[in-house]
Amino acid sequence: MICQKCGENKAVIAIQQLNDAGKNDAGKVESLYLCENCAAEEAISSEKDLVKAMDAFSEVALDFLTLLQKEENSPEKLVCENCHLTFEDFLQTNRVGCEECYSAFQAQLIPIIGRVQNGYKKHVGKVPIEVEHAEDVQNEIIGLQEKLALLVKNEEFEEAAIVRDEIRALKAGGEAK
Repeated sequence: MICQKCGENKAVIAIQQLNDAGKNDAGKVESLYLCENCAAEEAISSEKDLVKAMDAFSEVALDFLTLLQKEENSPEKLVCENCHLTFEDFLQTNRVGCEECYSAFQAQLIPIIGRVQNGYKKHVGKVPIEVEHAEDVQNEIIGLQEKLALLVKNEEFEEAAIVRDEIRALKAGGEAK
């Protein structure tokens, strides 16, 4: 193809632009083919414009690759390896096929569970008193273990010994001091 500006040299750069909104054929793609000299005159080959063009291309390429990745990992193609339920089937029935479905569809289920339960993603309903007490004790033990690790790290051994004894008392079924 010959340069459209000088009409002499071989065109090495193609520029495509959308027409301005004010023209009759707005939105139509216009192509301009230029040789290296004419492109230099138009300041198209300047480093600044080239960087802008490369950034625009990179952005489009990244968007395309992201779209492809979403297509490959789309929830409709997910299948539970245990019961062979597809995520698409789950969406139609709102029922999982087995306990493994929760693991297979975890990333997709968490937002759904959050919407159904007014934003809560963990169980916050009623539980039997015995279970609730055991859970509270377990949470207290975990908190004390974290405190113990910090005390040992800071070489506060006397305080660490007290916390250690509190953990032992809780594990033995007693109350912490």
